[in-house]
Amino acid sequence: MSTSEIGWFEDLQVFVYGTLKPGGFYWPQFCEGKVEQWWPARVRGQVYHLSVGYPAAQFGGDRWIYGFILKLRDIAALKGIDSLEGFDPENPSVEANDYVRLRVDVERCDVEKTERVWSYEMSREKIQREGGILVESGDWSGSAGSET
Repeated sequence: MSTSEIGWFEDLQVFVYGTLKPGGFYWPQFCEGKVEQWWPARVRGQVYHLSVGYPAAQFGGDRWIYGFILKLRDIAALKGIDSLEGFDPENPSVEANDYVRLRVDVERCDVEKTERVWSYEMSREKIQREGGILVESGDWSGSAGSET
């Protein structure tokens, strides 16, 4: 993926499925006052609870990941989230980052609408190294198992 595909200044909507969700651990620091709106949403994929205490996703397949689309106020908010996720847009390779920011098709749960937004994916190898446990429900709430 080239830097020009990253869309630094184009799209400020992000799908979050873990600690950045409203009420999540990192919401106050990275999202509060920095998000214009948010909507419940879901995306095709699998979410895993990692031994370090936060989740990781792999997109695609038949399962659903539940979370929220955040409409960020400005680019500074996106840069902050990139930093938290260990993503360097100047070097977007899988090997150089904890997560990679990419576009995914997300279905809003409040209305019949699909949007293409940013989200963060971790490689299968890194998920395995971190002891990833599949969250069967697709709704990560801070621990391993079948959250609702």
